[in-house]
Amino acid sequence: MTEPNLSALIVDDEDNFAESLAMGLEDMFEVTIANSISAARQILTERTMAVLLLDVRLPEGNGVDFVEELRVLQPQCIIVMLTAFGTVENAVAALKRGAADYFTKPVNIPKLKHELNVLLENRQLHRQVRALRRQIGMEATTIFNASPTGAMKDIMERAPLIAPLSIPVLIKGETGTGKERLAQWIHTLSGQNGDLVAINCAALPMDLVESELFGHVKGAFSGAIGNKEGLIDKAAGGTLFLDEIAELTDGVQAKLLRLLESGVYFRVGDTRERRVNFRLIAATHKDLSNPASGFRADLFFRINGITFELPPLRERARDIPLLVRLFIDEANRDYLKQVAEIESDALAPLKLYSWPGNIRELKWVIHRAVAVASGSLLTINDLSTSPEIFRPRAAPPLDTTSPPEKPALSFRKEIAGIERQRIIAAMGAAHGNKTEAALALGISVRTLHYKLRKYAI
Repeated sequence: MTEPNLSALIVDDEDNFAESLAMGLEDMFEVTIANSISAARQILTERTMAVLLLDVRLPEGNGVDFVEELRVLQPQCIIVMLTAFGTVENAVAALKRGAADYFTKPVNIPKLKHELNVLLENRQLHRQVRALRRQIGMEATTIFNASPTGAMKDIMERAPLIAPLSIPVLIKGETGTGKERLAQWIHTLSGQNGDLVAINCAALPMDLVESELFGHVKGAFSGAIGNKEGLIDKAAGGTLFLDEIAELTDGVQAKLLRLLESGVYFRVGDTRERRVNFRLIAATHKDLSNPASGFRADLFFRINGITFELPPLRERARDIPLLVRLFIDEANRDYLKQVAEIESDALAPLKLYSWPGNIRELKWVIHRAVAVASGSLLTINDLSTSPEIFRPRAAPPLDTTSPPEKPALSFRKEIAGIERQRIIAAMGAAHGNKTEAALALGISVRTLHYKLRKYAI
């Protein structure tokens, strides 16, 4: 089906043919006719066209030469050349300059309408893909946005540079830090035609890992009632993302190494050699270079082309407001809500919490809160669906390597530390309500405000 309210321009100096063609297309388009290049040029400066049907031979010149100008005037317009049998060669030349197709006269109108439908649907799909890529790019920019220095800035600068290259990528980081999102972003930036196939190696059944990855043939083992394509086949021409790659068995690691070295593999139970080409991105929370990890050293050297290390969320407190904004938008789409913002009192405990589950945990805290929210502002009461976030972050261990402080200074700092922890605990117990927290602490609300600023709570 075509998009509604689309316009088409027919550029042809044969009046009877142009009018007949316009009548045949009027159920699909709002059709305009121009009998010369200059007339078409004037119309195109005033109106946007979805489709342009262009004759090769026109009084003022060759339609083929006009194609290049059209790509500048209206780059999104679909151009179809109209030609007599003797000028097909010119139409082919127009295709090389940017036309989408050509039809010979007399035109088979049902066939033309079918082809225009296909071209318009393809254009819509391309728009959706571009929109999705922009969305992924914006989400990645938010998730990996960081301070002017540090690991996140390095990731934001390096990822676009290495994305078009075929070099393997290893992403390190704790569970939930966004390793798969980084892999998706790199794949999107790569411009590959194939898909990104993501596999959590820890979630695959140990006795079926090889079959899931490489596929199998009928009769390869009990229960193999037919041939099965492996996940590696589905990644052909695209990206294979192996999350928690350290969980692969030694035998599967050996087969993966052979595949990466030679591009060759065998399905389980098959003797026929197969070839596949893909880009590998692996992820782990373990130190694969440590022999205690049980990971093959030769495979580690093969996959460790470019390494990215994602810091935990507890080291990225300044990025939490940006991430909260992203996840509010996500949850609004998922639950058909219209939450516009989060109140500052609700944001405070999010900055203090230690986030053992990292970005993934933050995402679901916000999703739960949006799901129960009744207004346009996310409040601290909405966060009560995740009571764990009101537990204050553990105090850092004492630095025993520093020189001893003067007794009076050390005592004052110790007292200040105790006071800060008491305030944090009171704010958490009161779910961020300053009046209740001040009452529990035995101080005035004004004094509490002063203490909150003093201790940057």
